[in-house]
Amino acid sequence: MTDAAPSETRNALIAALLCYCVWGVLPLLFMALAHMGYSAPEILAHRVLWSAPFAAVLVLLAGQSGQARQVLTSPATVGWLALSTVMIVINWGLYVWATTHHHTIEASLGYYINPLLNMAAGMVLFRERIDKWGWAAIGLAAVGVAIQAVALGRPPWLSIGIALSFAAYGVIRKRVAADAQTGLFIE
Repeated sequence: MTDAAPSETRNALIAALLCYCVWGVLPLLFMALAHMGYSAPEILAHRVLWSAPFAAVLVLLAGQSGQARQVLTSPATVGWLALSTVMIVINWGLYVWATTHHHTIEASLGYYINPLLNMAAGMVLFRERIDKWGWAAIGLAAVGVAIQAVALGRPPWLSIGIALSFAAYGVIRKRVAADAQTGLFIE
């Protein structure tokens, strides 16, 4: 074993914690922007416009500009990335709309439903096996989702839309032959 493994693990943990912190603050940012008069489509458009140069920098830093050119010359790959783009636009559109219209609980419920859909997709589409601990986790998560859905007091259509669009995005991206930075940049 080399010293790189603990360093990579530490870096992954730090990255995950930063992502969760950003993810936790985003609804507050979106609500503040909505309070200032910005609509959900405007907020989403800014996200896209500011993400493009950031993604380009990531591609350059990762040394993947050659891969980006290669992907852009493959019509099939561009088609799949176009479909994944549609799924993530639907997902983020619903998420931003939910958080700017005081439906944050429904948005978060969608992201709690999503792992259940990911597990189902893994079993059905990718022939993944789930052990007894996995089934126990799925059962507990399903009970939690059911309780929250009932507490909502109405069918969680927004939550289901968020979960389905993100699960579809994940399935599509798993099948696309492009690294994360390259795919993000093209999307």
